[in-house]
Parts: sequence; structure tokens; C-alpha cells
Amino acid sequence: MKKIGIIGAMQVEIDLLIARMETYENSTVAGFPFYTGTLFGKDIVLTRCGVGKVNSAACTQILIDRFNVDCIINTGIAGSLRKEIGILDLVISSDVTHHDVRKAQMKNLFPYQESFIANNRMIVLAQKACETLEVKPNYHFGRIVSGECFVSDTRLKETIINEYSPACVEMEGSAIGHVAFLNNIPFLILRCISDQADDEAAMSYENFEKLAANQSAAVVLEMIKMM
Repeated sequence: MKKIGIIGAMQVEIDLLIARMETYENSTVAGFPFYTGTLFGKDIVLTRCGVGKVNSAACTQILIDRFNVDCIINTGIAGSLRKEIGILDLVISSDVTHHDVRKAQMKNLFPYQESFIANNRMIVLAQKACETLEVKPNYHFGRIVSGECFVSDTRLKETIINEYSPACVEMEGSAIGHVAFLNNIPFLILRCISDQADDEAAMSYENFEKLAANQSAAVVLEMIKMM
């Protein structure tokens, strides 16, 4: 990969990555900050897209058009949707989709995709990164779903599980995968679990937000090192 794009929704999700960049220049496009420089000698464009699918879609298209990235990694935190996926576990995306868009609409309207498939080479690289870290995190593979709400309701959680059988839920990944698909750009969504997406999610999120964000970023750093 010649130039690697990295997206985090919030500042806490990219702070560790900024701190590790050898050099960077900061620019702003449409209100999004872009840090262009090097990480382990690789050309990197790091950005913060803000929360939500509209923000992440707009930011991803700018990352592709203006900065000509060859692949995209989305790093951040999420709520677990499987009993076996615990707090601070990693989820490596197999595919992504919108949990707040009907399946029929996804299938029958442009771009005629029920989900967007993550790049297999990047999936393997993320697994190797998890295995290489000194303190190896628990990691899982599976579908990641996104919607324009923070899921902190057990009934909504069960509805999403029954409809999509996902590993975790967040608010940006499916839009990033959607835009990457439209542009034929390889992508991977990587998430570390901060909460269980249930009635206790808000409290858990506050306690584990930074730890989870840094855990995901640590895996991204290892991936870049091995690229």
C-alpha cells in the first residue's frame, strides 16, 4: 500500500496515532482535520471524522479524492452484540452494513449491496497484529453494524442482533465501508469494545472509552509496522 488512510471518529481514538507519527502536516478540509505524514516510514493520512454516518461518509470521500489514499483503516470503539465478546476485546470486520436501513432497500437500490466486504489481506494483517502485540488482546471476526444512534437499550440491541447477527455496533464503520466500496478502495473496520450496548452502556462507555480507543489504535500501529 503506497498511502494509508486512517479514520477515527473522536479525538481520543486518534491521539495515540498522532503521538507516534514521525512527521506530519496538519490541514483542514470541510472542517475535518487531516494529518499527513509518516508512521514507521509509511505514508499516512490520519483524520478525525466526527460521530455519525454522514460525517464519516463525507470525510472518507475527501480522504480518497483529496489525499489519494490506497486503503482505509477505521479505528475506534463499539458496543458488543455477542455474549462471548467482552469489554476491551477487539472485533475485526468481515463486513459492514447499516442497521437503520432496511435490507430490501440495501439490496434493491444503488449500489445494490446488503453489506460491504472488508479486504481479506487487511483482515489477515489485523489478526497478525493482534498476535504480535506483547499483551495479546482477545479478538473476534464478524459483521459490524452502524446507525445514527448510540445503542444503549437492551430491546434495540436484541432487535439488531436478530436482524443482522453482528459482532458489534457503532456509528461510522458502515458508511466508511460503503464509500470505500463505491471507490473500489480496500478497507477494514477495527473496533475495541467499550460497552455491551445495553441499558448500562453509557456508564461502561465512560469507564472504558480511552482504554478501548488506545487498544484499537495499538493494533493499527502494529498493522502499519507490518505493511
